[in-house]
Amino acid sequence: MEKLQLYHRNEATVPGAVEPLHFDTEGFDDDTDRSGLCAELLSSIVGDVRIGDVAHTLRGLRGVLCRLPGLKVMTCFFPAVPLGIAGCGEPSSSRILMLRSMEGPLVVVQDGQRVEATSGDFLFVSGERPFQWALPEGGRLDCGSLQADSFGLPMTRLAGLMLRPIPKTFPPLQLLVTYGAYLLMRGPHSSKEAEMANVHFNAILPLVVAYLEEPKAAGEAQRRLSPVKTYIEDNLGNSELDVGAVAGVIEVTPRYVQKLFQQEGTTFSRYLLERRLLTAKKRLTDRHDSRAISTIAYEVGFGDLSYFNRTFRKRFGMPPSQIRNCREDKTSVDRPVS
Repeated sequence: MEKLQLYHRNEATVPGAVEPLHFDTEGFDDDTDRSGLCAELLSSIVGDVRIGDVAHTLRGLRGVLCRLPGLKVMTCFFPAVPLGIAGCGEPSSSRILMLRSMEGPLVVVQDGQRVEATSGDFLFVSGERPFQWALPEGGRLDCGSLQADSFGLPMTRLAGLMLRPIPKTFPPLQLLVTYGAYLLMRGPHSSKEAEMANVHFNAILPLVVAYLEEPKAAGEAQRRLSPVKTYIEDNLGNSELDVGAVAGVIEVTPRYVQKLFQQEGTTFSRYLLERRLLTAKKRLTDRHDSRAISTIAYEVGFGDLSYFNRTFRKRFGMPPSQIRNCREDKTSVDRPVS
């Protein structure tokens, strides 16, 4: 890639090592250059892509990627603005893509099917077919690609696993993330070390397949959770909202609601807190919203301002006041994959 000389990157320190590539757009004043750099690097991971018409918003873009013979991973920190990415797919490439957004929802459209994954949830997407991705809130995108034969499944069976959200708390998924983070953040790697990480990564895939091949249980839980999540979203501002109130409205028991969330690898309380924090963050980063931080906190259901400040900082790595002060040129508030 001829433009790599323009990126800020680590120099290889070990002969023959696999070296993570760190990049950013610092010093790039031309919108076309920023968009081109972003598209070029994403294309090296997931195949040929086009970035939506938001080049002027890509100032401050940064990230890191690592490429092995059978596995490629990348974390990209986009500004907190809506972003669209379109890919034409590579027929006969046998490429499977891995995606997750860490600062808001991820919308994927492929073959007429539209799927929305919540923050931190994971998707497999075919790399052979055209696709469209949308990050309504921008922010951090983790992505990667691997060969279909890594799954050890026939293509007809593998096709049934695409576009099926995997909860971020699913333990095998957390192991995949750990190995991805190892490749990205702890280089350079010797060829033997990198191959070992690749082998371990592939060894986890059967556990993920087993989870995805339980369509009845997973699909039923999602169907029954849908009205629960809708009610929560419509009543975030109610600081008294609890599992009993939600269960009463949809005419089930609190224990039943808890079991539905447990099937997604979380709890009612954790889900409610996450939705409130993400909603507060979205409003704090809205340049057109000048309301006081306390007003926003109370509006999304926090009755205790000190608790809001404490949990917000723990979730995003900085206090609400800081994220508001830097919202003009913010790239990401989450820590790198760890």
